[in-house]
Amino acid sequence: MSPVEISDTTVDAGSSRLLRHTFRAFRFGSSDPCVRVDGNTLIMASTSPVGPGWLSATVPAHNPVPRIHLGGAAADLIRSRCPDPLGQRDTFRSLRPAHPLVERLQHDFGDLRIGASGDIYKAALTATLGQRITAAEAVAQWVRLCRTFPNPVDTPFGQLLAPPDPAVLGSLAPWQLHPLGIEESRGRTLIGIARVFQRGGEHQHDGALALRRLAIDVPRFGPWTRALVEAEALGNPDAVAVGDFHLKNVVAHALRGRPRGTDDEMIDALSPYAGNRGRVLAWIGLAGITAPKFGPRRRNVDFRRF
Repeated sequence: MSPVEISDTTVDAGSSRLLRHTFRAFRFGSSDPCVRVDGNTLIMASTSPVGPGWLSATVPAHNPVPRIHLGGAAADLIRSRCPDPLGQRDTFRSLRPAHPLVERLQHDFGDLRIGASGDIYKAALTATLGQRITAAEAVAQWVRLCRTFPNPVDTPFGQLLAPPDPAVLGSLAPWQLHPLGIEESRGRTLIGIARVFQRGGEHQHDGALALRRLAIDVPRFGPWTRALVEAEALGNPDAVAVGDFHLKNVVAHALRGRPRGTDDEMIDALSPYAGNRGRVLAWIGLAGITAPKFGPRRRNVDFRRF
């Protein structure tokens, strides 16, 4: 299929200042084989029951008119998901800060646009991999998964690997993922996600419906995973990953001046920013704010040994 253009609207100058940070939300680590960021250009590979496809978004230098193209077998499905890689649908202007830090962060990063990949399948897979292990380990497992079950797609910017074909991943048994370092519980969730997406239906292009199907049909697809998927795939600026091992402590340190906190305390601290809680968390991340570290690092068992 020849590439087609899907947008000719402008991007305001303010949001372009933080464009690469908008793009970063779609990349699962710098080695993500499904995503490439080259300056002001983002290329994302996606997949579907009929094969893989790609989307590219570029904001030319000194030109507010972006170029968004897509192609490959999945092009029609990608278009139907209404992706918003540049955050053009994000109408945020400002909020009333209830904390001096948030006021400073808004001044520094208030132009950040929250985009949406539209790809529930990929976001659900990567969020699942991030359960209970370090980010570095999850990223390494994602690369192994994509390379072990390759789903290549040619783009005008070179070849990428789309997420594994859901029919292939859905046909596996959990033990077949052990050599990648993925234990049975996360393996079952990954396979369950793939089985939902190997079937046709409205959920293939309706993100809200897809999330409902995943919550019903897939084990261990809980609120934490859902929040991460909503943020990346649907561009929800209010998504908060309740149950995250680190996030509650980051918020406690940033907004309450304490090294540790609870999920309830995190929700309370973010309550003045309802509707934009995820945006405030993104600002905190952009500022490089982390909680103090105490004690030894958590050790995870590498299932590739067994």
